[in-house]
Amino acid sequence: MFQNRSFFLFSCLFTGFSGLRQFVLCAVTCGVVSLSAAADDFLFSHEQVLGTTFELTITCAELHTAQQAERRALAEIDRLESIFSSYQTGSQFSQFCGLSAGQSVPAAPELLRVLKRCEEWMRVSGGAFNPAVQSISDRWRQASVDGVEPAESELQLLVSRVSEPQWQVQFAQAQLTRLGNQPLTLNAIAKGTIVDSVVLALQSEFPQIEGLVVNIGGDLRVAGRSRYSVSIPAPQRDALNAAPLAVLQLSNQAIATSGMSERSMRVGNTVVSHIMDPRTARPSSDIPSASVLAADAETADVLATICSVLRPAESVRLVESVPGAACCLVTSGGAIFCSAGWPVQPPVAAIGDEKPAEQSAAKTPYDVQLEFEIAKAAGGGRYRRPYVAVWVEDADGFPVKTLSLFLMADNPGPRWHRDLRRWYSSDQVRQLVDDAKLIGTISKPTRNPGVYKVAWDGRDDKGDLLQKGKYTLYIEAAREHGTYQLMKHGFELGGADFNEQLKGNVEISAASIRYSGKQAASEQK
Repeated sequence: MFQNRSFFLFSCLFTGFSGLRQFVLCAVTCGVVSLSAAADDFLFSHEQVLGTTFELTITCAELHTAQQAERRALAEIDRLESIFSSYQTGSQFSQFCGLSAGQSVPAAPELLRVLKRCEEWMRVSGGAFNPAVQSISDRWRQASVDGVEPAESELQLLVSRVSEPQWQVQFAQAQLTRLGNQPLTLNAIAKGTIVDSVVLALQSEFPQIEGLVVNIGGDLRVAGRSRYSVSIPAPQRDALNAAPLAVLQLSNQAIATSGMSERSMRVGNTVVSHIMDPRTARPSSDIPSASVLAADAETADVLATICSVLRPAESVRLVESVPGAACCLVTSGGAIFCSAGWPVQPPVAAIGDEKPAEQSAAKTPYDVQLEFEIAKAAGGGRYRRPYVAVWVEDADGFPVKTLSLFLMADNPGPRWHRDLRRWYSSDQVRQLVDDAKLIGTISKPTRNPGVYKVAWDGRDDKGDLLQKGKYTLYIEAAREHGTYQLMKHGFELGGADFNEQLKGNVEISAASIRYSGKQAASEQK
């Protein structure tokens, strides 16, 4: 998919290369500055690239140059996936992992270098980073199924096994030797490595490219003369329209955010992180969000995982020892730790809010939490992501609040906006009363399959508290070469609390609405 535009809002929840890590870059405002009179910004997006979403923004003068660079980027990703993947049984890494202890296999220079870098990160992190952590992750996933935590004796045995050497890099012979039998993963480094390789390939082969942004599943690197603004979500505020933790301006930098705020497992009655501490064989749950800036994506990728495992003070010391790196960590108790060099920004407004978060209107008595899931593509292949609108109408059918829009605000988006039939027609009526245009203000690009959350406090699009009464919440989805779907649920603002599950469909596979506010509203009388 190709878009040509100079400004867009991009809010996304990504699953990492492995499915074991979560990289979250929320409300990514990508304003590429056109650096010459002829330069333009070309955005290409693809699904199911390394199992996630691939976004490539190229600033150059000619469309055909951008298209050639896109093809080259995809080819480079495919090439490196055939080396690093632990999911492709024929990849070099998978073949190496299948060896018995003592056996050797020829290896590409890229794999030799990455495993050597893994050794270095294992050393400087004191074991907080370790590709052999895969066996620990596997055991806790089984515990999630069983509903029972592993015994301490079993965990200590895993720690002992994981700490043993698992490979030997032999550069002179261009081969790897298997030293142990523990399963391995490159999930915390390979995606960043691939992002860097794509950047280097495009910069060396296409000198006419002025600016470049490569984003694979949340590992993002800005290169050339582009400048990007990236908003990082607060881990305690996981709704799409919540105010972010910080806003950063990136130039020739990379960023990765890791943590348990969005991805976790439940073992019995306990929610645990998907990130494991190789030193204890236990989930690391103290840091729900660790964001790392670095000169390259590989470093940011690795450090984001390490900072999710170490204590905050240890993480800050390690990050400050890496030239060009900086971090911001949020603890489960809400404390924030930032290293030297972290570009501190003031709190910003939630999407559609004109005031900073701390200056927003007083808390209302109403709390509506909506969660919905965009369905996975049938067959697992690439597909067009659906346009989705979430909004509230009053008893007269007037749209009082648009909560979320997933669509392309610019070319070629507008011609498809009408496919969101009810929202579009309702918004045309709203504009007769209120001249404000919501598209381009609260819209965000279409999303890949996954679960998304939206919060609402009972205020309308202008920020005024609505009167008590009957309202209807709508979820509308339309997809090119797909279907049109409309879901709705009526409720009373100021009425009884409820928690309802809505019937899913082929585009929105599940949705739930939780409302509270009756007691608080009564107290205000």
